[in-house]
Amino acid sequence: MAPSDPAETSVPRPTHRRWVGVLLSLLIAGAGIFLAGNRKAGLRWFVGLTVLSLVTIAVSSLPVIPGLGVCVVLTCVTAVLTLWMLVLSFKPVPRIGVWGWLLFLLLAGLLSSLEVPVIQQLSRPFKVPTKSMAPTIVPGDHLFVQTSAYWFAAPSRGDVVVFRTDALESASLPKGQFYVKRVAGLPGESLQIAEGRLLVNGHPLDQPAPLSGSNFGTLAMLWPGNGSNVSLIPTNSYFVIGDNAANSLDSRCFGPIPRDSIIGRATKTYWPIARAGDIR
Repeated sequence: MAPSDPAETSVPRPTHRRWVGVLLSLLIAGAGIFLAGNRKAGLRWFVGLTVLSLVTIAVSSLPVIPGLGVCVVLTCVTAVLTLWMLVLSFKPVPRIGVWGWLLFLLLAGLLSSLEVPVIQQLSRPFKVPTKSMAPTIVPGDHLFVQTSAYWFAAPSRGDVVVFRTDALESASLPKGQFYVKRVAGLPGESLQIAEGRLLVNGHPLDQPAPLSGSNFGTLAMLWPGNGSNVSLIPTNSYFVIGDNAANSLDSRCFGPIPRDSIIGRATKTYWPIARAGDIR
């Protein structure tokens, strides 16, 4: 019998155990399927799950979609598809060696670092520790903040916004924090607090309801001041007040906030479950 031709002899390529494919797909969606040889399917899983996750995050804070039902459904769909993808990833993948692992982990870290700022441009979660916005928002509430809310539109009166304190010059205001308040006055408007009521351009506010009360006058008020004082809200600035006006550190103490300090609109409470729903 003639010896076999070495050129016709194939040596099986060493592979990792099947669970390694699952681990790779946990780090990068579809990676285990891609490295196992089905590259088109791996890319489809990566793109599909990435887009679905971003859509879920964007929808979570959209005020035009009431409640959290759509977000819950999309989250469940994403979870089921992710589980299915991991099941399909349970297959042997070629050994990639030390340098292969380093390159893969570097890629996974890079994708993760790119994903975070993209997500934060759509929506961000926050937990509220104080009662300055009670009863609309109470301590312990977890909120979705739509950070894309003011891409193409300006804040409106009545919007509940989250803003950074870094840009505000006030000795009473700690830096490096995020505050949540309701917009009461818009750029260019004249504002006055007389007999406890908010007057904008000389007329008392009657909408929305949290701004129509008569409890806005306080002894500690610096801006616009009590009685007959009338102040003009600067360009690109907003006057904000907490719904719990008697116990709120807001624009009455530190003045209007610049537009650039606003990071988004608080639209929904998602935790605790008993308080989940839209923020009005």
